[in-house]
Formats: sequence, structure tokens, C-alpha cells
Amino acid sequence: MFQSVEVSDLCYNHTYKIVAAEEYAGVYKGKLLHNGELYLEFDHSRNITGTLQPYKCFLATRKFYKFVSQKSRIQSDMERRAVNMIVQRLIGDVCFKW
Repeated sequence: MFQSVEVSDLCYNHTYKIVAAEEYAGVYKGKLLHNGELYLEFDHSRNITGTLQPYKCFLATRKFYKFVSQKSRIQSDMERRAVNMIVQRLIGDVCFKW
């Protein structure tokens, strides 16, 4: 799952998904001002085909996303389902929900 990130909230050395003419993933390295335009530097950027580009700059007007793991929510849902199954068997009520 990806969550949109503002340019001001980008963190150094974190990986982001970048939506430009193509989609890229890259490690944020900093800002660069060139001819009055704000660019963002990314290292080890890859486009969606997997082609590695060692260094790439993107306009700050592009869309940036960070990956948000759903692992903790999925784990919690699995544990809740298991507890419900155990309690339903113990009390004999298949409609019981914790």
C-alpha cells in the first residue's frame, strides 16, 4: 500500500515511489535548484521495467509515495479470527464474536 508524501516530508535515504512519465522507485538524496526550478535527487532509481539508473533528478512537482506496510493489521486480523474460532468451540456458539 502506498501513501502520498509531500516534498517537504521526504526523508533522506528513504525509498520512495515516483510518478513521472514512468513510475520509478529511488532513494531520496536531497534538493537541487537549477535554473530557478526545484529538483529532487534520487540515487539507485529504477523504472517499472527494472532498469537501474544510478542517479536521477525529478521536478518537485512530481508525485511521491512511501510504502506503508499492512503487516500489523493483517497479523491482528488473523489473531482475532483464531481467538474467535477457539472461543466458539469452547462455548459451543458458532455466532460468538470477540
